[in-house]
Amino acid sequence: MTGRVPEIWVGDLVRALAAAGDDPAARRGIAHLLGFTEGAPAPVPIPVAPVPCPPAAVPSAPPHVPPPVPVPDVTGDRDEPPSPDPGPSLLSRPPDLPVLEVARFDAPDLTDWEAIPSLDVVTERHLSARPQLEPLLTGRSSAAILNAMLTTRVRDDGEPDIDSLVEAFARGIPLTRLPRAARPTLRFGVQVLVDLGDAMQPYHRDQQDLVGRITGLVGAELTQVRYFADAPTRGTGPGARRTWLPYRTPSPGTRVLVVSDLGAGGPVFHPRRALAAEWYGVLDEIVRAGCTALALVPYPADRVPTELTRLLSVLTWDRSTTASTVAAVVGRRS
Repeated sequence: MTGRVPEIWVGDLVRALAAAGDDPAARRGIAHLLGFTEGAPAPVPIPVAPVPCPPAAVPSAPPHVPPPVPVPDVTGDRDEPPSPDPGPSLLSRPPDLPVLEVARFDAPDLTDWEAIPSLDVVTERHLSARPQLEPLLTGRSSAAILNAMLTTRVRDDGEPDIDSLVEAFARGIPLTRLPRAARPTLRFGVQVLVDLGDAMQPYHRDQQDLVGRITGLVGAELTQVRYFADAPTRGTGPGARRTWLPYRTPSPGTRVLVVSDLGAGGPVFHPRRALAAEWYGVLDEIVRAGCTALALVPYPADRVPTELTRLLSVLTWDRSTTASTVAAVVGRRS
């Protein structure tokens, strides 16, 4: 029992003893569980407000009071038979329960925060600075990739074709000219069509870097750069949009490099999205002018409409493009 007002009274003890029967050990155990053993603290009395005494009444005959019910002596010292074994205590361990070994716990190592440099404080320079450009074409092989894209193979312009000479001599065919092997060359120049439409906006810095690399490889005299938006049929030019004019094809033999998505990217319902029919008209005009066209798109080549791939070669513009893949694609149309 604790120091607060008890919840178990003598009446509860009497009812519990009556239900326990005549077993002294059971009675003693019940009295111990209910807190009525020797040495238990007395219950704290509940303070009761004083009640005014009623006026004195006329004495009458005392009522008949029944004799008190004898309470069995549960704390006596008389000799009693030994109590039976109450069984295992709640604190004792059953014989079939295994003993758990103490698990070893090693504290984690302390983190050496001083070994990790702290981040710089964010300033206006960090918010306005542009991240360093990582071109879509790998820097080490970009020159080889561009050379494979822009060169055109010219027949009868290289070294003497020994195989053709031997075959002509074997057949007794008279030679009116010296046969020469085909040779790739850049002397015909290149025309670069750069798309500045909304779909190509994420690649504007890559387009500028690409134009600079092409100009450095081919030369400014042989490089024509024409900007347009979505489709060249809506106007092209080397400067601002207000100066753009209708598209004109270059001289025969010039390689035309189209840097665009060919209408395959951007929002589907964009009002200025290029149509396949517009591109088909431009590419057909390029082929009729005696030029070859090559498209560099930032998407997989299979997204380009099939009717356009019949008029030009399509290369994926990303880091997976190599000089060998370019040579394989361009060589199929040579």
